[in-house]
Formats: sequence, structure tokens, C-alpha cells
Amino acid sequence: MAAAPNPNPGALLVTHDGSHSHFGAAGDADRKAGTPMRPELKFRAGSVTKTFTATVVLQLVAEHRLRLNDTVQHLLPDQVRPDNALSGAPITVRQLLNHTSGLYDYVDGLLPHFRTLDQYWPRDQLISIGLAQPRYFPAPGTRFRYSNTNYLLLDLIVERITDRDLRTNLEHRVFEPLGLRDTAYPLARTTIDGAHVHGYADVSPLLPDAPDATRFDVTAFSPSEAGASGALVTTAADVTRFYRALLQGHLLPPGLLRRMLTDTVPTVGAAAPPAVAYGLGVYVYATECGHAYGHGGSAPGYLTFALNSRDGRDQLLAHTNWNSLVDTEIDQDFWTAFQQGYCSATR
Repeated sequence: MAAAPNPNPGALLVTHDGSHSHFGAAGDADRKAGTPMRPELKFRAGSVTKTFTATVVLQLVAEHRLRLNDTVQHLLPDQVRPDNALSGAPITVRQLLNHTSGLYDYVDGLLPHFRTLDQYWPRDQLISIGLAQPRYFPAPGTRFRYSNTNYLLLDLIVERITDRDLRTNLEHRVFEPLGLRDTAYPLARTTIDGAHVHGYADVSPLLPDAPDATRFDVTAFSPSEAGASGALVTTAADVTRFYRALLQGHLLPPGLLRRMLTDTVPTVGAAAPPAVAYGLGVYVYATECGHAYGHGGSAPGYLTFALNSRDGRDQLLAHTNWNSLVDTEIDQDFWTAFQQGYCSATR
């Protein structure tokens, strides 16, 4: 991460060893109010959302309402234009899930459209930004290239198949069955309900004239900018409960869970240095104590990592409320300390 002008970012940590959870926190959750960081506070989880979205997609596969080899062009024919990126070689649902579609990441094209931190971003506008640019590579399935556009298209596919929006699917299929009472998918709300962590970032790359007093608190950043790729608001306890349930087979049948974790592509050379592979909505991380499964989440002002053993018994979640709006590279020292903490928790 880039060096932070915020002198006292907060951090929280949760570990689970199969039967007991342990919580820790330090620093400030709200600098202005002097509120200390606490493990039960809500935060923006960023791309951890992708595992939730992928779980809904794979549940539809389990229900035979969707196939991994179905193509976007067949499922969303109205999105195909002669001059957009879907007019090339067919892209499958699997390739959206594992980021091998080659589609341009709409996030890289947001700056010319950016006006304010709290502006609402229609999904169709974000998809259009992603499809207006050439693909990163012409042949889908040949290599990994992380793109948030993939998950907005999955969002649209879920809506078309179920005739319900992704939020409703998440609530009925994941949040309610698991009792995730502090987890929400609030696309149209820039505020976070209940006690929460404030997020801090240097917004000067986007708003160079922002007054100093508001320059670093980006809590009210609109989650519509991330959508199905990163809009989730949640807590450490809910995230670990979700991954534990997922990996222990409570959300997907055994065959599809196995595919989620093993139908992987290498991430070597991609912008995800701690990871060695990406499955169907899940990163595979190489740690000192073996492979771990989960996801990182970067949202303006928030950074989260969730690591889990294959059986979901051993878990570590870390969160901090400082993150750059433009520099999302992971500091190697941070990653080293994090994965060492995961290995210590699993011994």
C-alpha cells in the first residue's frame, strides 16, 4: 500500500481454529470522534463480494438453471454490439468467474466519468465502459486477467435467470440461511447503517480541490461503483461464518465446491502477487503452511484479507481502514505478516 497520511489507521483481526474464535483490534475506527476500532464494527469488504456472487452463480448451476459453459453471448444477446468487446470469440460463465474472459476492467476507465465520491453508478454504464474497450487478449480462457467487468455481467445473468436482482438472491440464498445479520448489499446507500468503521484514503488523484478536512474520510463513497464485484458491507464475524459454511459444504454440493476451488488458472504475472491461482470466485494463496483459500477486498478506505483452510476450520481475517483510491498494490511486508499470522493460528 502507498504510504498513508493518516497517522493512526485502525486494524482488526479475527482467527478461528475450528471451535473457538479470537478477536483483536487496535487504532481508530473514526479519527474525528476518537472511536477505537472494535472487531464487531461493519466495514466495506470490497472484492470479498466476488466469492458471495460466485456462490449464487454456482447455486444456479446446481439447480440446472445455468451451465458453466453457457456463453455470455447466448445469455445476454442484447449486450452484444458490432463495436463492443462481446462481438469477438464467445465467453463462457466459467471464464467470467475465473477472470479469463479478457474483458477490459471498467474500473480502469472510470476517471473521465468521475464527479463526486457519492455519485450513483448505474450498472449498465459500468458494463458499457468495460465493453467499449478492446479485450486484453482475444482468446478467452487462455490466461488470467482480473476484471471487475466479469462480475457485473454475472450480476446481470443472475437477474435474467431468476427474475430477481442480485441483492434479493444474496439475501435469500446466503445472508438469511447463514444468519448474516450484519451483512448487506447496499448499492444505492452511501452511508453504512449501524456502528461501523470509517474508511480513509487520499482522494487527491480524483478530487484535487477537496478541502483538507474532508480529504481522507471516504466512508460515504458510493458502493454502486463496485456492484457485484465489491459492494458488500459486513463484519469480520459474518465473513468468517460465510467462508466456513461455504468450505464445509453448506452452500454448494460437493462436486461444485470442488470445482470452485480446483478449476483454477495461475495468476503468475498478474496484479495479485500473494496469490498463485484463481478458481471460480476464490483465490488460492501460497502460505508457509500450505494453500489457503479466500479473497482480498479493496474498497476506497478499506482493505480486507480472508484466508481459510480447505476444510474451513482454520481461518484468519484482517482488516484495516486505510487504503489508496488508485494504488491497490499489496505491501509485501503486510502480506508476509498476514500469512505468518494465518500459519500461527493454524498450528
